[in-house]
Amino acid sequence: MIIPDANLLIYAHDETSPHHARAKAWWESALSGQEPVGLVWVVVLAFTRLLTHPTLAQHPLSVTEVREMVEQWMESPGVRLLGLSEQALPRFFDLLEAADGGGNLSTDALIALHALEHSATVFSNDRDFDRFPGLKRINPLS
Repeated sequence: MIIPDANLLIYAHDETSPHHARAKAWWESALSGQEPVGLVWVVVLAFTRLLTHPTLAQHPLSVTEVREMVEQWMESPGVRLLGLSEQALPRFFDLLEAADGGGNLSTDALIALHALEHSATVFSNDRDFDRFPGLKRINPLS
């Protein structure tokens, strides 16, 4: 299973990003591929927050536009929204302690936890994911 990080989804939709073409091609391939795609709530939140923010995005999107994108992803046969087990809370803190981090790493730990619980691979160009033991990460932009 593929779990995309928000950065790749943002690059795929932000035509001003230097990573746009590669990220867009990767995302379209992932959505139409055979491997399942798991979306994580915190990634959907980051995607929405950043693409609709009037001072962070050069051309901010409306909530309706972002909603339509996410709903279109969810219509792909292999895409599903992921949840966590009842053991997630202590495992979340275990990941942060193992990575010797907190702060901004907290969001990455939550994404990593989803991947570990669903035997998935995180697709991201963010090397911070390499700090979590046992997590598989692939950078589709390299």
